Amino acid sequence: MKDQHLNQLSMAIVVWSLLFVGACNYYKPIPTSSKYSPSDKTKEIASLNEKTFIIRSNRGDFLLQNPAVLLDQEALTGTLQLVPEENQLYIKDDSKKYAYSSSNPAVLQELHVYTPLDSTAKIGAKVSIPVSGISKMELIQKDKSKSSTNTIILVSGVTLGALAVTAITFGAATAEAVDDMATPPPGESSCPFVSAYDGKEFVFQGESFGGALFPSIARQDYLQLPSIEMGPKVQLLISNERNEHQFIDMADLLLVEHAPNEKVLVDPQGPLFLVHEMKKPKGAILNNKNEMLDRITESDNVYCSFNDMASSSLLNELIVKFDHPSQGKDLALYLNLRDSPWLEYIFEQYMSMYGEDYQAFEKSMEAKSAEELYQWQEMNLVPLTISVKTKGGWKEVSKTRFVGPVTNREIAISLEGIELNEPIVEVSFKTGFLFWEIDQISLASVTKVSPESIQVLKPSIAEDETGKDQLDLISELDDKFLEQPETGNKTYLTYQFGEFSKSKAYTAFLHTGGYYKIYRDFTGPRNEKFLSKYEKPGGLAEFSKNRFGEVYQFASSSSK
Repeated sequence: MKDQHLNQLSMAIVVWSLLFVGACNYYKPIPTSSKYSPSDKTKEIASLNEKTFIIRSNRGDFLLQNPAVLLDQEALTGTLQLVPEENQLYIKDDSKKYAYSSSNPAVLQELHVYTPLDSTAKIGAKVSIPVSGISKMELIQKDKSKSSTNTIILVSGVTLGALAVTAITFGAATAEAVDDMATPPPGESSCPFVSAYDGKEFVFQGESFGGALFPSIARQDYLQLPSIEMGPKVQLLISNERNEHQFIDMADLLLVEHAPNEKVLVDPQGPLFLVHEMKKPKGAILNNKNEMLDRITESDNVYCSFNDMASSSLLNELIVKFDHPSQGKDLALYLNLRDSPWLEYIFEQYMSMYGEDYQAFEKSMEAKSAEELYQWQEMNLVPLTISVKTKGGWKEVSKTRFVGPVTNREIAISLEGIELNEPIVEVSFKTGFLFWEIDQISLASVTKVSPESIQVLKPSIAEDETGKDQLDLISELDDKFLEQPETGNKTYLTYQFGEFSKSKAYTAFLHTGGYYKIYRDFTGPRNEKFLSKYEKPGGLAEFSKNRFGEVYQFASSSSK
């Protein structure tokens, strides 16, 4: 009876966690600048001609069919039509929940134009709208900061899945690999959480220097801050939300000035790029047989997860194809991705197999050089290895190591100086089983951001949760660390933005450096049976695949 209850409970938890994968995403209406002149506003509208134009007027709401911008007359023209049902989400959202389903992301393509119309306005009528008469425009964009809360829930779902595995451990003794397996406390590792003040509250933005678990691999990171409120004073929060000890060396704020509607991306190594065009892929195949194009074409939280159970290889490879762009353009890969929450769980499970010997194992790893630790990661297929096909064969361009499992990260991988094959560009992404999740891939034409467009701000105030001044420890990259040794530790940062102008557009990045140490206290004897099987090259990836198979099999059998 006890086993039956545990199985039912674990099944419910598995199903619950899977349901969160399809949970709502969020959008937000972004008002365009009210200070633009009619000429500038006309140019802005022209730059958005691929959007779905929704006219919000005193005569009702209309779809503007075949929109055209007359630059010389400073007018917007088109034919008024009924607003399709798929484009009525924002119009009907009286509660302002701003939520949309990944199965209907049409709202993300909308531009809402608020303007008066005369009495002749009706369905089928052709209109010419003076730009000077437009009172407001709202561009609908994905609310990544709010959606990150949804992503945190998803991580909790994976953690709940770990509890289901605990139930399997006690209730299902049929799988040999489960019999002797200890289950560590789930979800105990991550990295410093970064939140930005949006004018009302601190909103989670992402994690810094993920994977930097030892001093020898302390590293710098660049985290975009989409929710930050720009003004003469800018505020951030760095917090310890997990069971770990964090060592933060610096926290500079990079502000990139750019034209409205321009997108700025950062390469993990630091270069900043202005994105001019993003070309969608024309093909995407995982392990030569699994179609993935729909999963990586749009940013919709539907991932390519590198989890091909049918493959005989522990290495999953995604091949993505693009039409070659015209010559003379600087190119980069645009990636919207994260390291998988499953990887966090699997790594914790793997480490628990050392039992009470774990502390000795950790000390041996801490004594290793950065080169040796990175070699261990590569041996276990942890990085996302990115290569492109050239006339001379495949050329590796990046090993992306960690960006954090809690929320997606947008990054650019520069292809500068690489002679890509023509007429089709092929890109390879390789990693271990379910170690990474990619939401979107594009081939972007870019230019490097000029140094003159970048302001580097040092914090003017840095206080912990008790009000203690920490500014001296976090101002420079000097191996003098601000330490956050306990869960709940916080550091509030204030930056003075003396040259701020409301008429300009900025994108902000937090440039941090440091490392962190996870508190682990495993008990019980070292699991020799497990380690003799998996303590080898590729062992972590093999364990990941086998463990996923056990959970999947259990969920499938319990649902019958």
